[in-house]
Amino acid sequence: MTTVAVLFSGCGLGSAVAAPFKVTGAVVNVVAPNIVGDTISGVGDVADTVIPF
Repeated sequence: MTTVAVLFSGCGLGSAVAAPFKVTGAVVNVVAPNIVGDTISGVGDVADTVIPF
């Protein structure tokens, strides 16, 4: 229960949601054209921006 309270108290939820997309985008950039990985990373950036806390 306290974990839920910490997650929703503004402790970087947007960053936590965005992190997997950013990591996946970086990995994909190694094996695919940069536009593919950059698009995946862009999803993470949008998630980080849209989630205000």
